[in-house]
Amino acid sequence: MNITITDAINNSLFFFGAGASYDSGCKLSSGMLEDLKRKISSSDNETFNKPEKEALKFLLSCLEYHSEWRTLETSENFKFTPNIEELALLIRRVKNRENFLPYPITGNWADKLVLLESEFDSLPESDKQADTLFGSLDRIIKSRLLREWLEPSNLEFLNPLKEFFQSYPSTNFRMDIFSLNNDMVLEKYFTDNQINPWRGFVSGEWRGFEEENIPEDYGRINLYKLHGSLDWVRLDSGEFKEKDKLVPEDEQYIEQEHNPYVIFGQGTKTFSVEPFFSLLQQFQKKLKEKSYIFVIGYSFFDPYINNLLIKAVNGDSKKLIIINPFFGPEKLKTETKDGFKFLYDDFFLKIKYPQNITAVDLAKYIQEIQENSFYSEMPEFNIKQVNANSLELLPVGMKTFLETYFKNGGEVFTNFITEYESKRAEEYPF
Repeated sequence: MNITITDAINNSLFFFGAGASYDSGCKLSSGMLEDLKRKISSSDNETFNKPEKEALKFLLSCLEYHSEWRTLETSENFKFTPNIEELALLIRRVKNRENFLPYPITGNWADKLVLLESEFDSLPESDKQADTLFGSLDRIIKSRLLREWLEPSNLEFLNPLKEFFQSYPSTNFRMDIFSLNNDMVLEKYFTDNQINPWRGFVSGEWRGFEEENIPEDYGRINLYKLHGSLDWVRLDSGEFKEKDKLVPEDEQYIEQEHNPYVIFGQGTKTFSVEPFFSLLQQFQKKLKEKSYIFVIGYSFFDPYINNLLIKAVNGDSKKLIIINPFFGPEKLKTETKDGFKFLYDDFFLKIKYPQNITAVDLAKYIQEIQENSFYSEMPEFNIKQVNANSLELLPVGMKTFLETYFKNGGEVFTNFITEYESKRAEEYPF
């Protein structure tokens, strides 16, 4: 079977989680929390004032306790650790706690926080980032620290992808990349290399992905940022724009709680707001169209996204290719002289399962996430039946994946798609 690179790319979707940016130096959630702990343990008040530090210590202690309890509740089948989005969500819930129905019952659950709020209120206005203690914490983390944590320091790991595009200067294909990441890793690298990704904006104004004729100055990457971007802002009119393209008179209308305009600690409810709603619709549409879904650096700890991915590959011959060096239960690892490790072949990087272990065990792991009430408020609505035949695990990182699959004009990538297309032709001859 002769599969061209255009066929292979046009039939594939690439989905990025936080791990896809790890090689750039962007911090993962664990690194963000460690940096936060250092800042609140320092003697200076450069980032946080005293009540803010004390409030964060209290909240982090609560998250640590809750994570350990959740781990024990699952008989340690899952290892829960606090993450930065949980902290952001907790801060927002405490800030808005009077709006929750049980507040008359639970209002006294943390007298310490009330005392800290009073201490914060007594500070000079020059020492505050917002009117309230938890409003200030929310703004500092989202508007200041998130930018620091997601600042890339090394973009060379993307070189194989650049060289891949350069191998086909006149070939007509576009790579669809959907990302949960807010960072600017792909934009910075590819814009510097004259492969400016198309993100749905023209001159800073949102046009969406229904645009039939993409402007010529955009390269061959469609980048759908499902959770927003560090360079997006929302104005008080509800319009959202690229910040660096704002006209001066618009600066005064930026909503500071949406600077940047990202989904961070809000859960899935924000998906009903533009552009997130339209982006999610595009994601669903492309999942239906594509046969090969490459999921890179994603933890699968978001059942809302999982439902879309699982539905896309259940019941037919599609493939969900998971690229992640840390994903899956311990039983997928093989005992070696250096301890238990993921083993994989040298060509396609597919996992070598230990004896009596198969992709069914990988499917069960995803199913357990879908059933777990700690990941979802309503797990009974999640899709739980996972088609094991659709799963492939490549237990490697983004850098290794790109170096292997996209060097030499994407030779391994094309061979990978060709192999599965041949199998599909045999299994579904008509």
